[in-house]
Amino acid sequence: MILEHLVTREEEGRPLLFILRQSMGLSSSAVKALKRNGGLEVDGVLRFTIYEVKAGELVTADLARGEDESDNLPENGEIEILFEDEGLIAVNKPTGLIVHPTHNRNHGTLSNFVAGYLAQSGARPICHIVNRLDRDTSGVVLFAKNAHMKTRAIEALGAGEKRYLAVTCGMLTPPDGTIDLPIRRLQPRDMRRIVAPDGKRGVTHYRTVATGQGYRVLDITLETGRTHQIRVHCLAQGAPLLGDPLYFTAQSKAQAEALGLNGQLLHSYRLSFVHPLTKAHMCICAPIRDLKFLQVLTSLGYTLPDS
Repeated sequence: MILEHLVTREEEGRPLLFILRQSMGLSSSAVKALKRNGGLEVDGVLRFTIYEVKAGELVTADLARGEDESDNLPENGEIEILFEDEGLIAVNKPTGLIVHPTHNRNHGTLSNFVAGYLAQSGARPICHIVNRLDRDTSGVVLFAKNAHMKTRAIEALGAGEKRYLAVTCGMLTPPDGTIDLPIRRLQPRDMRRIVAPDGKRGVTHYRTVATGQGYRVLDITLETGRTHQIRVHCLAQGAPLLGDPLYFTAQSKAQAEALGLNGQLLHSYRLSFVHPLTKAHMCICAPIRDLKFLQVLTSLGYTLPDS
C-alpha cells in the first residue's frame, strides 16, 4: 500500500518530516520504519527526512516496506471475507475461534488464518487487529494490512458504531435503555470482570427487539469498549447472556445446558465508520452462522436485519 501527497505552495520549504507527520498523518514509529527500510521517495528519489520539499513534488510512502516482518504464523484456514481493499480486510469470525495468538498459543487463530489468506494472495502476511471479540462471540472483526491503517482505522471505528445482537436469560429493566456502570478486573491476572466503583466507565445502549420463553433478544450499541462489557453489564442487571460460561446465574446455566450451548449468544453484526482513506461511509454486516444461535432466534420469531 502506497500513500501519496502532492506538495502545495504553502508547504514548500518544509522538511519532508513535516509532510510525513502533519500532512500525511504518519506516526513517528512509521516514519522511522520507512526510513530504515527505504520506503520514502520524493518524485521517485529516495530522500532523508530533512529534505526541503518543493511545490508540485510527489511524496510517496511505501507502507509495505515500512512494515517489519511479522511473527504471526500464516496458516491455511477457512475465513469468510466481508470486505477487503488495499488497507483493510473484514471477516466474519465464527463462534469458538480465538482472534489472535497468545504467549501460550501461536497458531490456529483467526489472525493466523487471515495471514495465511494474504500470503496465498501474494501479499505480505501482515495483519493488525482493529477490533477484538471474545472467543465465543461471533461476528465482524476488522484487520488492517499495515500499522498506519490500524491507527487510522481505530480512530475511525471509535467515531463510528458497533452493533451487537444478544440473547439474555431474563429481562433488562427498562426494556430499552442505557447501562452506565464502571468495570474493572475481578482480581489481578483473573480474566473475569465485575462492576465496581473504582472501575473504568462502561456505557452500553440497548433495546429489546424480541421476547419469549423467558428470553430477550437485545440490539446493542457500544459507546465504550471495555473487556467483556456487554456480558458484565447484562449480568449486573440480572439478565446474563444465555450460554455465557463466565457470567451466569444458576438459572441461565441450567437453560444453557438444556439447549446444549457452549458459549454466550452474542454476535457483532455490524460495524459502521468512515473509511480512513476514501472517506466513504462503510457499513460492514455479518450474518449469524451458528446454528444453535439461529435456532433460538427462530423460536423467538426474530430475524437478523441485513444491514
